[in-house]
Amino acid sequence: MFVMFTPYSFIFFSLYSVTFVLCLLIGNFYYYWMVMELIMLLFMGLSYTLFVSSYSQLMSYFLIQAISSFSILISFMHSYMFLFTVSLLLKLSMFPFYAWYINVIYRFPNFIFWLSGTLHKLPLLIMMFNFSLSLNMNLIWLSIVFTTLLSGFMMLMVVDLRMLLVLSSVGNNSWLLISQMTDLFSFLTFFTVYSFSLLMLLFSFSGLSKFPSYTSVGSDNYFLSMWVVSLSGMPPLPLFFSKMIVLFSFIGVHSMNYLFILFLLSNSLMVMAYLQSIMKFFVYSFSTSSHLLLKL
Repeated sequence: MFVMFTPYSFIFFSLYSVTFVLCLLIGNFYYYWMVMELIMLLFMGLSYTLFVSSYSQLMSYFLIQAISSFSILISFMHSYMFLFTVSLLLKLSMFPFYAWYINVIYRFPNFIFWLSGTLHKLPLLIMMFNFSLSLNMNLIWLSIVFTTLLSGFMMLMVVDLRMLLVLSSVGNNSWLLISQMTDLFSFLTFFTVYSFSLLMLLFSFSGLSKFPSYTSVGSDNYFLSMWVVSLSGMPPLPLFFSKMIVLFSFIGVHSMNYLFILFLLSNSLMVMAYLQSIMKFFVYSFSTSSHLLLKL
């Protein structure tokens, strides 16, 4: 089943959607920040109605997001751009602030996991488009490089499918930030393709009410495999081309040719990690079916 909406969750999701659209139409930074925080409160209300695990993770997520949002406001008021950059990285869960996101998001149900990794980051990224913010670019690039490489290496070492998707979400935060620094078309292209691929992969499991595991997969293994490979960024699938669009657009604007090496390395690590995961899934499926046949 897609999502088990209750009347309360439906109300929260409707208000969340309306406020989300309203946020994109505001031109004043302080009003924008207030509406963005209202979106955060509605997100918490929606999460509370759908949460099926420990509420401590949900409260940890709220506290860290609230601290980073308050730091963004204070740093903008006093023009502390270094603090603004640090707060931005904390809110986006990028290096060196990715550990909290991994620990917290691990037990989120699928729909909340998808929402927090895609749509919920959009107002913050669009805020960087709409307002002239002088970020500390040295710190930004240091975070992008380490986030991309560390997430790729960590994905190769994990055996848990849940952790693989969480680490993948952390790694793709770097691509969201890079695409935001190019142009609106490249950003929306990557964001749309990534969000849709992640949604379809999560939907390939037993709906969006739980977090995926090897014991909660659907019956169509080929459909699942297609979206796993698609999310890995393997050519010639859509996410690969959306990354290439971002990369060429960024190099055309900033002339940073060494990004090709970073792209090839990080994308190769992600492809290997996802292929390793899908091979493990088929081994699990085959061993389970063989065990059932032996019982018969």
